[in-house]
Amino acid sequence: MSKKITILIAALVLAALILTGPAWPGTLPSSLVPEGARWVVHVDMEQFVATELYKELAKEDRFKVKGTEINRLLKIDWRKDISGLTIFGLGAGKEQVVFAAAGRFDKPRLLTLLDLDTDHQDIPYGAFTVYSTGDDEFWAFINDGLIVFSESREAMERVLDTAGGKAKSFVSSELNAAFQDISSGAFLSGVIENLAGMGREIAKSKFAGKAKSLSFLAREVQDSLKVRVLVTADSPENAKRMADMAQGLAAMIQLEEKEGEKARWASLAKEIQVKLEGKAVRLELDMPSRDIVNLTSHELIMNFFD
Repeated sequence: MSKKITILIAALVLAALILTGPAWPGTLPSSLVPEGARWVVHVDMEQFVATELYKELAKEDRFKVKGTEINRLLKIDWRKDISGLTIFGLGAGKEQVVFAAAGRFDKPRLLTLLDLDTDHQDIPYGAFTVYSTGDDEFWAFINDGLIVFSESREAMERVLDTAGGKAKSFVSSELNAAFQDISSGAFLSGVIENLAGMGREIAKSKFAGKAKSLSFLAREVQDSLKVRVLVTADSPENAKRMADMAQGLAAMIQLEEKEGEKARWASLAKEIQVKLEGKAVRLELDMPSRDIVNLTSHELIMNFFD
């Protein structure tokens, strides 16, 4: 993605308004995800900033968002003003990826920033306007509290048709049903319906190539972080092979020299449980959030914007 769109997207995502009036909630905006979406990942920022994990990271100033130039320019606090981040794929390849940011945005100010780029275009599309600064740079306001981005105009138009009620959303799909099954109480959740269909590089992977689907979640319960990953294989035999690979990797990490960074990874690997259930492989991690922070030797940086 070009530097120009990186800066503009940063401005759109981070420029929040300290106003009265409700923001779009941090939950998944299901009504704008088109029918036929192949995968979806959601970060509920409201859930995340309420966790002990976040509080401990913030207390030690270990959790940061890169994009200080934009933060300085707009003087905003993304932790308070961004309520949810959603990414979903409408096909293979990064061009079919759509990114949605929910929060409180100063639309007039954002459009003024866009006007600074004399090459940008305002493209009317039904009740919406698509903004673009190139052949692979498109974004639009669904409403004043929800903005979507994509490198594909076709993908953007599919989202706008869905949001405008002209096309079906994925609400009644198996993908959404699978997402709803895992997302309650989670600050991070995601479902990939077909791993092999994500692209050639993933399909070539010995692990992913034999997997049918993947889901994951992270949530906090009583100050303890719970991470769950579920991989469904195409056969019980391949599920067994994947479970063996996961257990072998965890064992190798634990056998490394237990000093410095490697010792931290070894401590984490020791806590991961691998469970085999027919065609399903489950990876589970349960640790006190404070212990997770103690294992983190470096800052955790969300690098969306550089």
